[in-house]
Amino acid sequence: MRRVVVALLGALATGCGSSLPRPTFAPQSTGFLVEVDEVPPPARVEVVPTRPNEQAVWVDGEWLWRRGRWAWLTGRWVAPPAGARFCPWVFVRGDDGRLWFASGTWRDANGSVLDLKPLAMASVEAGVVVDADGMSETTGPIVHDRPHAKHADAPVVGPGNP
Repeated sequence: MRRVVVALLGALATGCGSSLPRPTFAPQSTGFLVEVDEVPPPARVEVVPTRPNEQAVWVDGEWLWRRGRWAWLTGRWVAPPAGARFCPWVFVRGDDGRLWFASGTWRDANGSVLDLKPLAMASVEAGVVVDADGMSETTGPIVHDRPHAKHADAPVVGPGNP
């Protein structure tokens, strides 16, 4: 198996020292990795709305690969069922230099994919995204719902599955 470098992007539970209640995290499956053409831009700034209830946990916004470019999925409050775990989005660069991505995924206690509806979503400004070098990044739209792509539990071709 080839060694891959995995970078969790976004401010996860330890990323910014946030006091927001977070979901229980689980590792992302390599079976969800899809090849992408470019690295994701820097994260967008989000304004977190008031927590809607005591069961709600905060999931940061994330970049999604849609139609050959990055689109921002806004952060959200969700109420996961008992035993559910969140597999955060990942960006992977294989030893061969190829780029791979998997979007954040909720899974139940048995590992099946869940489609959780948001209770409340962040506000996000749709301005230009600027990288660390001061260059503007081309991105897709800001989206409020995940595309309805099928999630197969069988592995697909990825850096760990040639």
